[in-house]
Amino acid sequence: MLALALTTAGLEWSSDLVTGRARQDGSPWLRTESRHFEVHCLPALVPERDSVVRSAERAYDRISRRLNFVLATKVPLVMFSPSGQLTRDQVVAYAVSDEVAPQQPHRSRIVLPIAGHDAQLDALIVHELAHLLVSEIILPGRGGDGGVPRWVHEGLARYMAGVWGDDDKRLMGELVVSGHVPALSQLIGSGGFANARLNDLIGHAAFDYIEGRWGVAGIRRFVNALIVPRVDRTYDGVVDLTPAEFDAAFLQYAVRRFTPVAR
Repeated sequence: MLALALTTAGLEWSSDLVTGRARQDGSPWLRTESRHFEVHCLPALVPERDSVVRSAERAYDRISRRLNFVLATKVPLVMFSPSGQLTRDQVVAYAVSDEVAPQQPHRSRIVLPIAGHDAQLDALIVHELAHLLVSEIILPGRGGDGGVPRWVHEGLARYMAGVWGDDDKRLMGELVVSGHVPALSQLIGSGGFANARLNDLIGHAAFDYIEGRWGVAGIRRFVNALIVPRVDRTYDGVVDLTPAEFDAAFLQYAVRRFTPVAR
């Protein structure tokens, strides 16, 4: 699994010891640690490392507070430049190797491309870290998606990032006006949309709705209901609504929120 992390204060650096060991082993990768991360990068990205760690720690703080969850181990985070000396396949091969973290017991990790504006980096880190932490709640120590529909996984990650672009709102507006907003309780797999982004946007809107009506605690209750083996009554057990009632309430919310965008 590829993932990410966050906080602004209390960084616990140990770069001298670990970096020195990496060089003695002949590896080009340098390793340092922060409060919640084990950060790996090539020497060319050392100037970017501190800002990445600050962003990752901020993200960790944001997501862990909303989910009321902290991993017992640090998250391996492998930084790389898409235009650097190694190909993406080589970076991924390193990221999943025992040099980063032993395969047993399972530890999820993040592979992070460093390119673009800082705001884009922040959103990417939040998105990927949300995937990692939610997966660790659902399937602790095992990895994988637990059979959860894409709208849940991607919607939660987008909700944590909290970014609604103009094009995103336009697509949701068009979907609402078309009268084809799907019943979330029946939406499985990737949703079968011609534009896969719609599936993710619907999920983002759904978690905005859950927080708006039941608060941040409602998000964690929903995630708890996804833990494997999961409960059968996800909706009425979490939000006191039948699946049909939840679907109808979400449709009303989507119409109120997004219809003006399409006008």
